[in-house]
Amino acid sequence: MRAFFPIASKEMLHILRDGRSLIAALAMPLLMVLMFGFAINLDVKEVTIAVVDQDHSPAARNIMSHLTSDGSIMVHSYPDDPQDLERMLDMGEIQLGIVIPPGFGRDIASGKDAPVQVLVDGTEAAFAAQAMGLVSSSLAHTTMGEIDELLKVVGRRGGLPGLVASPRVFFNEALDSRWFIVPGLIAIIIMMLSSMITSGCVAREYEHNTIEQVLVSPVRGPALMLGKLAPYILLGILQVGSVTLLSRFMFGVPIRGSLLILAIATLLYLTGAMALGLLFSAALKSQQVAMQISFVATILPSMILSGFMFPIENMPWFLQYLSYAVPARYYLRLIRGLFLKGVGLEVLWPDLLAMVIFAFVVMAAATSRFRRSL
Repeated sequence: MRAFFPIASKEMLHILRDGRSLIAALAMPLLMVLMFGFAINLDVKEVTIAVVDQDHSPAARNIMSHLTSDGSIMVHSYPDDPQDLERMLDMGEIQLGIVIPPGFGRDIASGKDAPVQVLVDGTEAAFAAQAMGLVSSSLAHTTMGEIDELLKVVGRRGGLPGLVASPRVFFNEALDSRWFIVPGLIAIIIMMLSSMITSGCVAREYEHNTIEQVLVSPVRGPALMLGKLAPYILLGILQVGSVTLLSRFMFGVPIRGSLLILAIATLLYLTGAMALGLLFSAALKSQQVAMQISFVATILPSMILSGFMFPIENMPWFLQYLSYAVPARYYLRLIRGLFLKGVGLEVLWPDLLAMVIFAFVVMAAATSRFRRSL
């Protein structure tokens, strides 16, 4: 332990001397969370449509009135020819087109099926699916209202019997996609930045020709690794604290779980991520190459295989098994559980255990690699 404090002090002085890099390290996660938090939005808030009304009946006008009543569906135009809808879709002027055929109102009044054609731009599949669901549900709701009105006219009260769903949403009552995205951004950004800022620690000793001082000193591998990590872990804690406060007060993401569990999990996650940067630094002996490898080795698996945007269960089986080696998978599940669900150790202990194993294995590998590199 006597060798730990001089190494930690040396790294802390190096961090404090480079004021611009320190400011960048603290500001970068805030800027990235702000940028991605506002830019990535899975909610469909506005759909631009065009309508070809070939019926011109009160029922058709009532459907269009209900479709546009909440402001989420905006009517671009009312062309006369259905082929104009295809041209508008090709030009990107609309996302969705509706064709109300002749006799639509008559069919509803007589109790027959009244089909309505819906044309959707499928280039953005996720948006298209949500937009189609929004319009289809609105059309179905409006049509049922028309049928109920007709039944009242003929003297039947209460409308048609049917199944009525009473949904209740847990953990994200407003279905705000930012509550889902922002905690994932924290896990991915911290993983990437933590490994990158430590990827030059050992390589810097080689490039500045100060590795000989390390060779002749009584410092051993574990003390050197821990001494170099400690100041950066403190910096990482400041980064996580700042982006957590930003997510709470800027995006309204709740923090319902234990702050103590969050702190322990974050410490383990930072230790593993920064030890991974040290491993690349000791193995490659070049700051530039180590930073590039750290970026590629952390950002791609964390984005794709952690469950941040794509459900792991929907991936091929070999990618599902590969995702077990991605630490962001466990921290992401843990941070979402703490932020949104408020669950405790009885649910989160497997993820904590996985991060303990990850931090221990990577730290041991970094120390071993440093010993061999000497």
